[in-house]
Amino acid sequence: MDLSIGNELKDSFDETNKWVKGGIEWLSDVEEFYRTRASIEKEYSSKLLALSNDFIKRKLKVSTSLSVGETPTITPGSLEAASMVAWTEVLTRTEEIAKHRKDFSRSLEKKVLLELESIRSKYDSIRHQWKEFNEKIVVDRDHYYSEVDKAKKEYDSSCQIMEQTRQKTERSSSEKAQKKYKEKEIDMNILKNTYLIKINVANRLKDKYFYQDLPEILDGLQDLNESRVSRLNNILLTTTALEKSCNEKVNECLNAMDVVIKQNVPSLDTAMFIKHNLKDWKEPQDFYYIPSSIWHDDESMVTEPAEMNHLRIQLSTANAKYEKFVKTCETEKQILEEVLLKKKGLKEKYITGDELISKEEGYKYDELLMKYLKTLQNFTQDDVIRVVAEVEMETIQSSSDGNDLTAPIHEEKKSKRFGLFGKKTRHYTVPDTSDITSVHSNTNTMLSRSSTTTFSKARLFGSLLKSNTTTDSGSNAKALYDYEANGDDEVSISQGETFNVVNFDTDGSGWTEITKSSGEKGLVPTSYIETLESKASKIPPKVAPRRGAKKVQYLEALFDYEAAGDDELTIHAGDKIELITDDTDGWTEGKLNNVAGLFPSSYVKKL
Repeated sequence: MDLSIGNELKDSFDETNKWVKGGIEWLSDVEEFYRTRASIEKEYSSKLLALSNDFIKRKLKVSTSLSVGETPTITPGSLEAASMVAWTEVLTRTEEIAKHRKDFSRSLEKKVLLELESIRSKYDSIRHQWKEFNEKIVVDRDHYYSEVDKAKKEYDSSCQIMEQTRQKTERSSSEKAQKKYKEKEIDMNILKNTYLIKINVANRLKDKYFYQDLPEILDGLQDLNESRVSRLNNILLTTTALEKSCNEKVNECLNAMDVVIKQNVPSLDTAMFIKHNLKDWKEPQDFYYIPSSIWHDDESMVTEPAEMNHLRIQLSTANAKYEKFVKTCETEKQILEEVLLKKKGLKEKYITGDELISKEEGYKYDELLMKYLKTLQNFTQDDVIRVVAEVEMETIQSSSDGNDLTAPIHEEKKSKRFGLFGKKTRHYTVPDTSDITSVHSNTNTMLSRSSTTTFSKARLFGSLLKSNTTTDSGSNAKALYDYEANGDDEVSISQGETFNVVNFDTDGSGWTEITKSSGEKGLVPTSYIETLESKASKIPPKVAPRRGAKKVQYLEALFDYEAAGDDELTIHAGDKIELITDDTDGWTEGKLNNVAGLFPSSYVKKL
């Protein structure tokens, strides 16, 4: 079961943190149980029975909060979390055990109690770090929120001064008064621009927190809690193993414990917690421009020459900062990818497994949890700086409106996020003032179409390990016909040969990427293969597909473009265009509805 608290529960840090904290604190109950039991084992069944009854009552008191949290939206009734069911099984079976030897008591003290104390202390420390991490992000986010209020106050104050200056100017038409009036107007407009930028930054950081940072923190707490459940399962399984070796008469009871404990998949607790804590969450409202009650104005950026000088400087500064931190973030994302994949491998091995693992393996996973937390902290902080710079650039760029502030996109290149996330990175340059006037009018038109990009509210990292959908990628397949490679990017196959699909044909190009058992990787015609998982019978074509068929590349239009000449092609946002000739001097040739022509390369993206 692949679940994500970050995907399912919105703005639920307090609830999740309390839930995880309760689970960790509950370990002290388990620890106390076995410590007390080790002493009672010496006095045999009478005290052992009393102890079991005592902890059943304790469990009843905390069962609801540990199963669904302290403030569930749906009451669980008599339902209990899988951990509670497993714990109940341990207690009830313990009631049936009346006699144990002294060696078993000593084994409990050495192999169980110390381990419980260790993991409780360690996991509580990790939980505190996640909490501090969230608090740090919230403080930083709220700081930018306060920047909006601060900018608003400064803007209102400048409007007040502007109005006073205007009134003085009406009484005096001297050149000095007019000059002072113009200076105050420029100051007011600069503060207005700053206010608008602060609004966009605050909105972007708000989205970043609720859709990127917070979900990752919640998933981190989820991983911590599931690791705790897994480690507890291992400890419980250890106690049952000790009892088996101590007394064959209780084997039947202990085997029953094993069955229930092994059914306690860590994600079951998560599933129950999510189900009973779903709530109708509404995204906080975006910040928006509020005009001064004194100086009436609209939300448009002021692009007069004096104000543009200030914007040009700010754009240059933001561009330098963006270029620096986009590289830093890319490096940190690659490190996170490696950690995530390692964590996933270990999690599949023992977090979701039912075998008793070694202490060393458990330590490896704990180290990965810590490394992931620290790396994510660094990335998130650097990414905030990158986002701020990016929003500032986008806000200024989209508001230039054909004036002398132009920052054309001179390069688009694909960059992989963790090797699995495709994203276009735009690099901006601010030309000298002398070059600005020579920019072709088409460039200004294209820039005016490129508005501030919308923040992606999809999970950045969670989708890598917690996707709820499946694809054909990686599925086993076999060849229906022989095919001989006709290019360096293709691979030869023989009829009946089996291999793994890397990227299945989803764009209609007719080609699928595979990896052979020999490690050879390349493209083959989709019609020449079939996936082994497919249960539907496949009727082979009467004539085998033509070998060496041309691969067709498609583009998707990002903006509308109206042809300005006979050799150009009119396109609309969303159109699927067949590529004829790739980017040449900023223009691409393609075919749409059997009509070929040129259009700006920046208006499309490759599928």
